[in-house]
Amino acid sequence: MIIFDANVLITLATAEETDGTYERLVGLIGDLAAAKEIIGIPAPAWAEFLCGTDIATSGIISTLKKRSAVRILPFDEVAAFETALIHRGAIASGKKKGATKAPWQQVKVDRQILAIARQHRVTAIYTDDDDMIAEAARLGVTTIRPDEIPLKPGQNKLNFDSPIEEVTSPKNPDAPQTAAPPGTEF
Repeated sequence: MIIFDANVLITLATAEETDGTYERLVGLIGDLAAAKEIIGIPAPAWAEFLCGTDIATSGIISTLKKRSAVRILPFDEVAAFETALIHRGAIASGKKKGATKAPWQQVKVDRQILAIARQHRVTAIYTDDDDMIAEAARLGVTTIRPDEIPLKPGQNKLNFDSPIEEVTSPKNPDAPQTAAPPGTEF
């Protein structure tokens, strides 16, 4: 299981389809669905996303709720205990906010999301939130930024602005040939 933070949901709801991060996320969702991997959305992240939604994002809400691979993960009694353990660990280290510099309310919500991640033993949290990434690193939870997701081969775009290089043919090393820029092979 992996987890999407609210900022990933916001990107899915608001980004243009030609946006590179959007394309990466759509490719990831396709791969996860094909592998029957669960995409968890912690209830606090879902609430944060819903607070910023309007009619324009209702399509993403219905699409997510229809997918069997997507589950809203509740903040329940187990997650509450896990949050308390995370908090006590930060206090014991001498830093109430742990590794983050975020406002206290954000720290509390991020800890709830991290507690849900630990409770479900997720393999990664997809997020662009620097404070979440810092706190997750302190707790040993893997995070991946959406722009770090590799594009699938069909999603790679040709770069017509790159210079064409001259190469020599292995059959005739004296005969120069033109080559496409790296990453634009057909």
